[in-house]
Amino acid sequence: MSLRFVSSTLALLFVCGEGREESGELPAVAKTIAGVPVRNYNLARAAPKLADGTPAAWTKWILVLKPNVSDSHLQQFCTGSLCVCALQGHPSRGGVPFVSVHCSENDMEQVLLAHPGHAEFIEPNIQLSVVPAMPAPPQEGQKSQLSASWGLDRIGEPECSRRGEGTHIYVLDTGIYVQHEDFEGRAIPTLDVSSGTLVECHGDLNCAVDRMGHGTHCAGIAAGKQYGVAKGATLHAMKVLSDQGSGEFSWSISALDWVVSFGERPAVVSMSLGGAGRLSSMRTAIDAAATAGVTVVVAAGNEQSDACTFTPAFVPSALTVGASEISDQPAPYSNWGFCVDMYAPGSGITSAWIGSPLATRILSGTSMACPHVSGGAALLLGEHPAWNSGQVRAALLASGEKGALRNLWWFFWTNVLLSVRDATVQVAHDEALEKPGLSWTSVAAFCAMVSFVSIAAGGIVGFCVGKGFALPGIGHSHSGRELLHNTAAEMVESQEITESAEVMP
Repeated sequence: MSLRFVSSTLALLFVCGEGREESGELPAVAKTIAGVPVRNYNLARAAPKLADGTPAAWTKWILVLKPNVSDSHLQQFCTGSLCVCALQGHPSRGGVPFVSVHCSENDMEQVLLAHPGHAEFIEPNIQLSVVPAMPAPPQEGQKSQLSASWGLDRIGEPECSRRGEGTHIYVLDTGIYVQHEDFEGRAIPTLDVSSGTLVECHGDLNCAVDRMGHGTHCAGIAAGKQYGVAKGATLHAMKVLSDQGSGEFSWSISALDWVVSFGERPAVVSMSLGGAGRLSSMRTAIDAAATAGVTVVVAAGNEQSDACTFTPAFVPSALTVGASEISDQPAPYSNWGFCVDMYAPGSGITSAWIGSPLATRILSGTSMACPHVSGGAALLLGEHPAWNSGQVRAALLASGEKGALRNLWWFFWTNVLLSVRDATVQVAHDEALEKPGLSWTSVAAFCAMVSFVSIAAGGIVGFCVGKGFALPGIGHSHSGRELLHNTAAEMVESQEITESAEVMP
Protein backbone atom coordinates (compact mmCIF):
# COMPACT_ATOMS: atom_id res chain seq x y z
CA MET A 1 0.00 0.00 0.00
CA SER A 2 1.49 3.35 -1.01
CA LEU A 3 2.30 6.16 1.42
CA ARG A 4 0.23 8.54 -0.70
CA PHE A 5 -2.82 6.27 -0.41
CA VAL A 6 -2.50 5.92 3.35
CA SER A 7 -1.90 9.62 3.92
CA SER A 8 -4.84 10.50 1.69
CA THR A 9 -7.00 8.01 3.59
CA LEU A 10 -6.05 9.59 6.91
CA ALA A 11 -6.85 13.03 5.57
CA LEU A 12 -10.23 11.81 4.33
CA LEU A 13 -10.97 10.23 7.71
CA PHE A 14 -10.18 13.53 9.38
CA VAL A 15 -12.62 15.40 7.17
CA CYS A 16 -15.37 12.85 7.81
CA GLY A 17 -14.69 12.73 11.54
CA GLU A 18 -14.78 16.50 11.86
CA GLY A 19 -17.81 17.00 9.67
CA ARG A 20 -15.91 19.51 7.48
CA GLU A 21 -15.61 19.66 3.73
CA GLU A 22 -12.15 20.22 2.32
CA SER A 23 -12.39 23.00 -0.23
CA GLY A 24 -8.70 23.86 -0.54
CA GLU A 25 -9.51 27.38 0.67
CA LEU A 26 -9.42 29.06 4.05
CA PRO A 27 -12.70 28.84 5.96
CA ALA A 28 -15.05 31.79 5.72
CA VAL A 29 -14.15 32.96 9.22
CA ALA A 30 -10.44 33.23 8.37
CA LYS A 31 -8.87 36.66 8.68
CA THR A 32 -6.80 38.35 5.98
CA ILE A 33 -4.96 41.64 5.79
CA ALA A 34 -4.33 42.95 2.29
CA GLY A 35 -5.10 39.45 1.05
CA VAL A 36 -2.50 37.83 3.30
CA PRO A 37 -3.87 35.13 5.64
CA VAL A 38 -3.65 35.79 9.37
CA ARG A 39 -3.22 32.47 11.15
CA ASN A 40 -4.38 32.05 14.73
CA TYR A 41 -6.10 35.43 14.56
CA ASN A 42 -8.22 34.56 17.58
CA LEU A 43 -5.03 34.64 19.63
CA ALA A 44 -4.54 38.27 18.64
CA ARG A 45 -7.69 39.07 20.57
CA ALA A 46 -5.70 38.47 23.76
CA ALA A 47 -3.96 41.80 23.07
CA PRO A 48 -4.32 44.55 25.72
CA LYS A 49 -7.67 46.33 25.90
CA LEU A 50 -8.59 49.90 26.68
CA ALA A 51 -10.45 50.90 29.83
CA ASP A 52 -13.80 50.55 28.09
CA GLY A 53 -12.98 46.99 27.01
CA THR A 54 -12.34 47.73 23.36
CA PRO A 55 -9.15 46.39 21.79
CA ALA A 56 -6.11 48.63 22.05
CA ALA A 57 -5.02 50.43 18.89
CA TRP A 58 -1.68 48.61 18.67
CA THR A 59 -0.76 44.99 18.32
CA LYS A 60 2.26 42.79 17.64
CA TRP A 61 2.66 40.48 14.68
CA ILE A 62 5.03 37.90 13.25
CA LEU A 63 5.17 38.31 9.50
CA VAL A 64 6.54 35.30 7.60
CA LEU A 65 7.61 36.06 4.06
CA LYS A 66 8.22 33.93 0.99
CA PRO A 67 11.37 31.78 1.17
CA ASN A 68 13.01 33.64 -1.73
CA VAL A 69 13.15 37.06 -0.02
CA SER A 70 16.55 38.53 0.81
CA ASP A 71 17.98 40.03 3.98
CA SER A 72 18.04 43.46 2.38
CA HIS A 73 14.35 43.21 1.53
CA LEU A 74 13.52 42.44 5.16
CA GLN A 75 15.57 45.43 6.29
CA GLN A 76 13.49 47.74 4.09
CA PHE A 77 10.12 46.23 4.91
CA CYS A 78 8.97 48.84 7.42
CA THR A 79 10.75 51.79 5.80
CA GLY A 80 8.41 54.74 5.25
CA SER A 81 5.56 53.24 7.25
CA LEU A 82 4.13 53.67 10.73
CA CYS A 83 5.08 50.09 11.55
CA VAL A 84 8.17 49.20 13.56
CA CYS A 85 10.14 46.13 12.55
CA ALA A 86 11.80 44.93 15.77
CA LEU A 87 13.44 41.61 14.86
CA GLN A 88 14.15 40.01 11.50
CA GLY A 89 15.58 36.84 10.09
CA HIS A 90 18.44 36.14 7.69
CA PRO A 91 16.96 34.14 4.81
CA SER A 92 19.98 34.93 2.62
CA ARG A 93 22.01 32.79 5.04
CA GLY A 94 19.43 30.03 5.24
CA GLY A 95 17.66 31.55 8.23
CA VAL A 96 14.02 32.29 8.92
CA PRO A 97 12.24 34.68 6.51
CA PHE A 98 10.40 36.59 9.21
CA VAL A 99 9.95 40.07 10.65
CA SER A 100 8.36 40.94 13.98
CA VAL A 101 6.18 43.99 13.39
CA HIS A 102 4.58 46.41 15.86
CA CYS A 103 1.60 48.29 14.41
CA SER A 104 -2.14 48.34 13.94
CA GLU A 105 -3.95 46.26 11.36
CA ASN A 106 -4.52 49.33 9.20
CA ASP A 107 -0.84 50.20 9.17
CA MET A 108 0.08 46.58 8.54
CA GLU A 109 -2.22 46.64 5.54
CA GLN A 110 -0.34 49.60 4.08
CA VAL A 111 2.99 47.82 4.54
CA LEU A 112 1.71 44.70 2.81
CA LEU A 113 0.23 46.69 -0.06
CA ALA A 114 3.64 48.35 -0.53
CA HIS A 115 5.27 44.90 -0.82
CA PRO A 116 2.77 42.84 -2.83
CA GLY A 117 3.39 39.11 -3.20
CA HIS A 118 6.16 38.90 -0.59
CA ALA A 119 4.21 37.79 2.50
CA GLU A 120 3.36 34.15 3.17
CA PHE A 121 1.22 34.67 6.30
CA ILE A 122 0.85 36.78 9.44
CA GLU A 123 0.49 35.56 13.01
CA PRO A 124 -0.01 37.28 16.36
CA ASN A 125 3.19 37.57 18.37
CA ILE A 126 1.80 36.06 21.55
CA GLN A 127 3.56 35.23 24.78
CA LEU A 128 5.22 32.01 25.81
CA SER A 129 6.88 30.93 29.05
CA VAL A 130 9.20 28.41 30.58
CA VAL A 131 7.56 25.05 31.02
CA PRO A 132 6.87 25.46 34.75
CA ALA A 133 8.72 23.32 37.24
CA MET A 134 6.53 20.88 39.17
CA PRO A 135 6.90 19.90 42.85
CA ALA A 136 9.63 17.31 43.21
CA PRO A 137 8.08 14.00 44.34
CA PRO A 138 9.72 11.87 47.05
CA GLN A 139 11.99 9.29 45.45
CA GLU A 140 10.92 6.34 47.56
CA GLY A 141 12.67 3.04 47.11
CA GLN A 142 15.51 4.65 45.20
CA LYS A 143 18.54 2.45 44.76
CA SER A 144 22.07 3.64 45.41
CA GLN A 145 23.20 6.03 42.70
CA LEU A 146 26.34 6.05 40.62
CA SER A 147 25.63 9.61 39.46
CA ALA A 148 24.61 12.91 41.03
CA SER A 149 21.11 12.46 39.58
CA TRP A 150 18.99 9.33 39.29
CA GLY A 151 18.10 10.42 35.77
CA LEU A 152 21.69 9.97 34.60
CA ASP A 153 21.77 6.46 36.04
CA ARG A 154 18.47 5.58 34.38
CA ILE A 155 19.59 6.57 30.88
CA GLY A 156 22.92 4.78 31.30
CA GLU A 157 25.21 7.80 31.43
CA PRO A 158 27.72 6.03 33.73
CA GLU A 159 28.01 3.35 31.01
CA CYS A 160 28.75 5.91 28.30
CA SER A 161 32.33 6.66 27.24
CA ARG A 162 31.36 9.54 24.94
CA ARG A 163 31.42 13.13 26.19
CA GLY A 164 30.16 15.23 23.27
CA GLU A 165 33.37 17.18 22.76
CA GLY A 166 33.24 19.59 19.85
CA THR A 167 29.45 19.94 19.94
CA HIS A 168 27.40 23.03 20.78
CA ILE A 169 24.17 23.04 22.81
CA TYR A 170 22.18 26.27 22.45
CA VAL A 171 19.91 26.59 25.50
CA LEU A 172 16.96 28.86 24.64
CA ASP A 173 15.72 29.79 28.09
CA THR A 174 16.17 32.36 30.88
CA GLY A 175 19.94 32.51 30.40
CA ILE A 176 22.71 30.55 32.14
CA TYR A 177 24.68 31.27 35.30
CA VAL A 178 27.93 30.54 33.48
CA GLN A 179 30.10 30.91 36.60
CA HIS A 180 28.72 27.71 38.10
CA GLU A 181 31.47 25.17 38.72
CA ASP A 182 29.53 22.40 37.02
CA PHE A 183 30.07 24.09 33.65
CA GLU A 184 33.88 24.12 33.93
CA GLY A 185 34.07 27.24 31.79
CA ARG A 186 32.21 25.52 28.92
CA ALA A 187 29.14 27.79 29.20
CA ILE A 188 29.31 30.93 27.07
CA PRO A 189 27.01 33.99 27.12
CA THR A 190 25.97 34.09 23.48
CA LEU A 191 22.67 35.90 22.79
CA ASP A 192 20.10 37.96 24.67
CA VAL A 193 16.73 38.76 23.09
CA SER A 194 14.83 39.26 26.35
CA SER A 195 14.56 43.02 25.81
CA GLY A 196 12.88 42.55 22.44
CA THR A 197 16.13 43.52 20.69
CA LEU A 198 18.77 41.01 19.64
CA VAL A 199 22.07 41.48 21.48
CA GLU A 200 25.12 39.37 20.73
CA CYS A 201 27.02 38.80 23.99
CA HIS A 202 30.54 38.12 22.66
CA GLY A 203 31.31 36.43 25.97
CA ASP A 204 30.20 39.36 28.16
CA LEU A 205 29.38 37.89 31.58
CA ASN A 206 26.72 40.59 32.09
CA CYS A 207 24.82 39.36 29.02
CA ALA A 208 22.21 36.56 28.99
CA VAL A 209 22.38 36.39 32.78
CA ASP A 210 20.04 33.91 34.43
CA ARG A 211 18.22 35.55 37.34
CA MET A 212 15.45 32.95 37.53
CA GLY A 213 17.41 29.67 37.57
CA HIS A 214 15.40 27.66 35.03
CA GLY A 215 17.91 28.00 32.20
CA THR A 216 20.86 27.14 34.45
CA HIS A 217 19.11 24.02 35.71
CA CYS A 218 18.36 22.85 32.16
CA ALA A 219 21.90 23.61 31.01
CA GLY A 220 23.32 21.57 33.88
CA ILE A 221 21.23 18.55 32.85
CA ALA A 222 22.35 18.84 29.24
CA ALA A 223 26.09 19.21 29.80
CA GLY A 224 27.14 19.77 33.40
CA LYS A 225 30.19 17.94 34.77
CA GLN A 226 28.26 16.29 37.61
CA TYR A 227 24.62 16.64 36.61
CA GLY A 228 24.83 16.53 32.82
CA VAL A 229 24.69 14.05 29.96
CA ALA A 230 27.21 15.50 27.46
CA LYS A 231 29.99 16.43 29.86
CA GLY A 232 32.29 17.76 27.15
CA ALA A 233 29.85 19.84 25.10
CA THR A 234 29.94 23.63 24.89
CA LEU A 235 26.85 25.36 26.28
CA HIS A 236 25.52 28.61 24.80
CA ALA A 237 23.30 30.88 26.88
CA MET A 238 20.48 32.12 24.62
CA LYS A 239 18.23 34.31 26.74
CA VAL A 240 14.82 34.35 25.07
CA LEU A 241 12.76 34.72 28.24
CA SER A 242 12.60 37.46 30.83
CA ASP A 243 13.70 37.15 34.44
CA GLN A 244 10.08 36.21 35.19
CA GLY A 245 10.23 33.33 32.69
CA SER A 246 8.00 34.81 29.98
CA GLY A 247 8.59 36.27 26.56
CA GLU A 248 7.31 36.57 23.01
CA PHE A 249 7.48 33.85 20.40
CA SER A 250 9.39 36.18 18.08
CA TRP A 251 12.29 36.19 20.55
CA SER A 252 12.72 32.43 20.23
CA ILE A 253 12.25 32.58 16.46
CA SER A 254 14.97 35.21 16.26
CA ALA A 255 17.31 33.03 18.35
CA LEU A 256 16.66 30.02 16.11
CA ASP A 257 17.38 32.17 13.08
CA TRP A 258 20.67 33.26 14.68
CA VAL A 259 21.75 29.68 15.36
CA VAL A 260 21.01 28.75 11.75
CA SER A 261 22.68 31.84 10.30
CA PHE A 262 25.66 32.38 12.62
CA GLY A 263 25.87 29.50 15.06
CA GLU A 264 28.63 26.91 15.31
CA ARG A 265 28.26 23.29 14.24
CA PRO A 266 27.44 20.58 15.07
CA ALA A 267 24.58 22.10 17.01
CA VAL A 268 21.67 21.13 19.22
CA VAL A 269 18.96 23.57 20.31
CA SER A 270 17.28 22.83 23.66
CA MET A 271 13.91 24.53 24.30
CA SER A 272 12.16 23.91 27.63
CA LEU A 273 9.48 26.50 26.92
CA GLY A 274 6.14 26.80 25.19
CA GLY A 275 2.65 28.18 24.84
CA ALA A 276 -0.85 27.05 23.91
CA GLY A 277 -1.84 26.75 20.25
CA ARG A 278 -0.03 25.69 17.08
CA LEU A 279 1.95 28.64 15.76
CA SER A 280 2.95 28.23 12.13
CA SER A 281 5.73 30.79 12.48
CA MET A 282 7.50 28.65 15.07
CA ARG A 283 7.15 25.65 12.80
CA THR A 284 8.74 27.67 9.98
CA ALA A 285 11.66 28.53 12.28
CA ILE A 286 12.25 24.98 13.54
CA ASP A 287 11.95 23.62 10.00
CA ALA A 288 14.67 26.07 8.91
CA ALA A 289 16.89 24.82 11.73
CA ALA A 290 16.30 21.19 10.81
CA THR A 291 17.03 21.92 7.15
CA ALA A 292 20.32 23.49 8.24
CA GLY A 293 21.27 20.32 10.14
CA VAL A 294 20.46 21.64 13.62
CA THR A 295 18.72 19.20 15.97
CA VAL A 296 15.93 20.93 17.92
CA VAL A 297 14.74 19.26 21.14
CA VAL A 298 11.63 20.64 22.91
CA ALA A 299 9.65 19.93 26.07
CA ALA A 300 6.22 18.35 25.69
CA GLY A 301 4.69 20.58 28.39
CA ASN A 302 3.24 20.04 31.89
CA GLU A 303 -0.50 20.47 31.30
CA GLN A 304 -1.51 16.78 31.40
CA SER A 305 -2.87 17.40 27.92
CA ASP A 306 -2.29 16.60 24.26
CA ALA A 307 1.17 17.85 23.29
CA CYS A 308 -0.10 18.36 19.74
CA THR A 309 -2.01 21.44 20.92
CA PHE A 310 1.08 23.28 22.16
CA THR A 311 3.95 25.18 20.52
CA PRO A 312 6.67 24.16 19.89
CA ALA A 313 5.74 20.61 20.98
CA PHE A 314 3.53 20.02 17.91
CA VAL A 315 6.23 20.80 15.32
CA PRO A 316 7.08 17.64 13.33
CA SER A 317 10.76 18.49 12.81
CA ALA A 318 11.33 19.04 16.54
CA LEU A 319 12.08 16.14 18.86
CA THR A 320 9.40 16.42 21.56
CA VAL A 321 10.19 14.93 24.97
CA GLY A 322 7.82 13.77 27.69
CA ALA A 323 8.83 13.23 31.32
CA SER A 324 9.20 9.93 33.18
CA GLU A 325 9.49 9.15 36.89
CA ILE A 326 11.91 6.92 38.77
CA SER A 327 9.21 4.22 38.74
CA ASP A 328 9.38 4.17 34.91
CA GLN A 329 5.91 5.62 34.58
CA PRO A 330 5.03 8.74 32.60
CA ALA A 331 5.00 11.70 34.97
CA PRO A 332 1.37 12.57 35.81
CA TYR A 333 1.89 16.21 34.76
CA SER A 334 3.53 15.39 31.41
CA ASN A 335 1.73 16.15 28.18
CA TRP A 336 1.10 13.08 26.06
CA GLY A 337 0.00 11.89 22.64
CA PHE A 338 1.42 11.25 19.21
CA CYS A 339 3.46 14.44 19.23
CA VAL A 340 5.64 13.03 22.03
CA ASP A 341 8.61 11.36 20.31
CA MET A 342 10.32 9.89 23.37
CA TYR A 343 10.58 10.12 27.14
CA ALA A 344 13.41 11.00 29.52
CA PRO A 345 13.71 11.38 33.31
CA GLY A 346 11.92 14.51 34.47
CA SER A 347 10.78 14.12 38.09
CA GLY A 348 13.03 14.94 41.02
CA ILE A 349 16.06 15.91 38.92
CA THR A 350 19.07 17.49 40.62
CA SER A 351 21.06 20.09 38.68
CA ALA A 352 22.92 23.39 38.91
CA TRP A 353 21.25 26.55 40.21
CA ILE A 354 21.92 30.25 40.44
CA GLY A 355 23.33 32.22 43.36
CA SER A 356 26.65 30.51 43.94
CA PRO A 357 29.07 28.33 41.93
CA LEU A 358 28.01 25.29 43.98
CA ALA A 359 24.25 25.89 44.18
CA THR A 360 21.90 23.03 43.26
CA ARG A 361 18.15 22.44 43.20
CA ILE A 362 15.81 19.53 42.61
CA LEU A 363 13.06 20.25 40.06
CA SER A 364 10.48 18.28 38.12
CA GLY A 365 8.96 18.77 34.69
CA THR A 366 9.29 18.10 31.01
CA SER A 367 11.71 21.04 31.19
CA MET A 368 14.09 18.62 32.93
CA ALA A 369 13.38 15.75 30.51
CA CYS A 370 14.13 17.85 27.42
CA PRO A 371 17.82 18.62 28.19
CA HIS A 372 18.52 14.93 28.89
CA VAL A 373 17.71 14.29 25.23
CA SER A 374 19.58 17.42 24.12
CA GLY A 375 22.67 16.01 25.83
CA GLY A 376 22.05 12.63 24.21
CA ALA A 377 21.91 14.30 20.81
CA ALA A 378 25.24 16.04 21.52
CA LEU A 379 26.85 12.69 22.38
CA LEU A 380 25.84 11.35 18.96
CA LEU A 381 27.06 14.46 17.16
CA GLY A 382 30.38 14.24 18.96
CA GLU A 383 30.99 10.96 17.15
CA HIS A 384 29.15 11.85 13.94
CA PRO A 385 29.49 15.64 13.48
CA ALA A 386 28.19 15.50 9.90
CA TRP A 387 24.88 13.90 10.86
CA ASN A 388 21.76 15.90 10.09
CA SER A 389 18.80 16.29 12.42
CA GLY A 390 16.95 13.35 10.89
CA GLN A 391 19.89 11.02 11.47
CA VAL A 392 20.24 12.17 15.08
CA ARG A 393 16.53 11.61 15.67
CA ALA A 394 16.63 8.16 14.11
CA ALA A 395 19.66 7.10 16.16
CA LEU A 396 18.16 8.38 19.42
CA LEU A 397 14.95 6.44 18.81
CA ALA A 398 16.79 3.32 17.70
CA SER A 399 19.08 3.30 20.74
CA GLY A 400 16.29 4.18 23.18
CA GLU A 401 14.87 1.60 25.54
CA LYS A 402 11.70 0.23 23.92
CA GLY A 403 8.69 -0.51 26.08
CA ALA A 404 10.38 0.91 29.18
CA LEU A 405 7.40 2.96 30.37
CA ARG A 406 4.55 1.39 32.27
CA ASN A 407 0.94 2.54 32.23
CA LEU A 408 0.97 4.57 29.02
CA TRP A 409 -2.64 5.32 28.22
CA TRP A 410 -2.55 3.94 24.69
CA PHE A 411 -0.40 1.06 23.48
CA PHE A 412 0.21 2.73 20.11
CA TRP A 413 1.82 5.85 21.60
CA THR A 414 5.60 5.99 21.40
CA ASN A 415 7.11 4.04 24.30
CA VAL A 416 10.81 4.84 24.06
CA LEU A 417 13.00 6.00 26.96
CA LEU A 418 16.29 7.76 26.24
CA SER A 419 19.38 5.56 26.55
CA VAL A 420 22.98 6.69 26.02
CA ARG A 421 24.68 3.44 27.02
CA ASP A 422 27.55 2.51 24.73
CA ALA A 423 25.99 -0.91 24.19
CA THR A 424 22.73 0.56 22.90
CA VAL A 425 24.11 3.12 20.48
CA GLN A 426 25.91 0.60 18.27
CA VAL A 427 22.86 0.43 16.03
CA ALA A 428 23.27 0.86 12.30
CA HIS A 429 21.91 4.23 11.18
CA ASP A 430 19.79 2.77 8.40
CA GLU A 431 18.10 0.45 10.91
CA ALA A 432 16.99 3.51 12.84
CA LEU A 433 15.02 4.88 9.91
CA GLU A 434 12.16 2.44 10.49
CA LYS A 435 10.26 1.92 13.68
CA PRO A 436 8.40 -1.40 14.02
CA GLY A 437 4.74 -0.84 14.61
CA LEU A 438 1.26 -1.67 13.45
CA SER A 439 0.58 -2.88 9.94
CA TRP A 440 -0.78 -0.47 7.37
CA THR A 441 -4.12 -2.27 7.27
CA SER A 442 -4.54 -2.35 11.04
CA VAL A 443 -3.65 1.34 11.31
CA ALA A 444 -6.17 2.29 8.60
CA ALA A 445 -8.86 0.14 10.21
CA PHE A 446 -8.16 1.56 13.65
CA CYS A 447 -8.24 5.15 12.42
CA ALA A 448 -11.50 4.49 10.61
CA MET A 449 -13.00 3.23 13.86
CA VAL A 450 -11.64 6.13 15.92
CA SER A 451 -12.93 8.72 13.45
CA PHE A 452 -16.46 8.02 14.61
CA VAL A 453 -15.70 8.63 18.29
CA SER A 454 -12.96 11.26 18.24
CA ILE A 455 -14.89 14.37 17.26
CA ALA A 456 -15.00 15.71 20.80
CA ALA A 457 -11.35 14.78 21.36
CA GLY A 458 -10.02 16.94 18.56
CA GLY A 459 -10.52 14.84 15.46
CA ILE A 460 -8.68 12.17 13.58
CA VAL A 461 -5.68 14.35 12.76
CA GLY A 462 -4.74 14.92 16.36
CA PHE A 463 -5.63 11.36 17.29
CA CYS A 464 -4.28 9.29 14.39
CA VAL A 465 -1.69 11.53 12.82
CA GLY A 466 -0.23 13.96 15.33
CA LYS A 467 3.35 14.33 14.20
CA GLY A 468 3.37 11.06 12.27
CA PHE A 469 3.26 8.28 14.82
CA ALA A 470 4.41 4.67 14.75
CA LEU A 471 3.38 3.83 11.22
CA PRO A 472 5.89 1.29 9.89
CA GLY A 473 8.65 2.90 7.91
CA ILE A 474 7.45 6.45 8.26
CA GLY A 475 6.58 7.05 11.88
CA HIS A 476 9.90 8.49 12.95
CA SER A 477 11.59 9.36 9.70
CA HIS A 478 11.56 13.09 9.01
CA SER A 479 10.14 12.65 5.50
CA GLY A 480 7.40 10.32 6.69
CA ARG A 481 6.30 12.65 9.46
CA GLU A 482 6.25 15.53 7.00
CA LEU A 483 4.19 13.52 4.52
CA LEU A 484 1.47 12.75 7.04
CA HIS A 485 1.55 16.19 8.61
CA ASN A 486 1.40 18.06 5.32
CA THR A 487 -1.44 15.91 3.99
CA ALA A 488 -3.77 16.14 6.94
CA ALA A 489 -2.66 18.40 9.78
CA GLU A 490 -2.29 21.49 7.62
CA MET A 491 -6.04 21.34 7.16
CA VAL A 492 -6.23 22.18 10.85
CA GLU A 493 -3.46 24.79 10.69
CA SER A 494 -5.37 26.71 8.02
CA GLN A 495 -8.16 27.38 10.48
CA GLU A 496 -8.36 29.45 13.60
CA ILE A 497 -6.93 27.66 16.60
CA THR A 498 -9.22 27.66 19.60
CA GLU A 499 -6.63 27.33 22.36
CA SER A 500 -6.14 30.15 24.83
CA ALA A 501 -3.43 32.73 24.29
CA GLU A 502 -2.47 32.68 27.95
CA VAL A 503 1.06 31.72 28.87
CA MET A 504 1.60 28.29 30.33
CA PRO A 505 0.84 28.26 34.07
